[in-house]
Amino acid sequence: MALVVLAVLVGLGTAVASIAVHEKSWAWLALALAAPLATAWALPAGWLRAGFGVGWLALLFIGLQTRPEGDFVILSSARGYGLLVGGLVLLVLIIVTLPVRRRAVES
Repeated sequence: MALVVLAVLVGLGTAVASIAVHEKSWAWLALALAAPLATAWALPAGWLRAGFGVGWLALLFIGLQTRPEGDFVILSSARGYGLLVGGLVLLVLIIVTLPVRRRAVES
């Protein structure tokens, strides 16, 4: 359980870095997407991977909300939409690799 909480915190930190650099250039966007996807792929399938992904996606969705000034943290540009597509890929990776609860075979 503690490792899952740690994975959520690492996901949050990775999302902060990804959101901060995604608009700098296309190379930074590629790095901002490659880092969380590679980390999620390297983690064992199950709740640890899901914890990391939930942390990353939670901050991504918070970044989509409007700021008090009326603008957005994630712009509606090609790079901003690229970051969102990367988030969707991460979400699919997490859902597909969640552990499956198997029923006991009745005799």
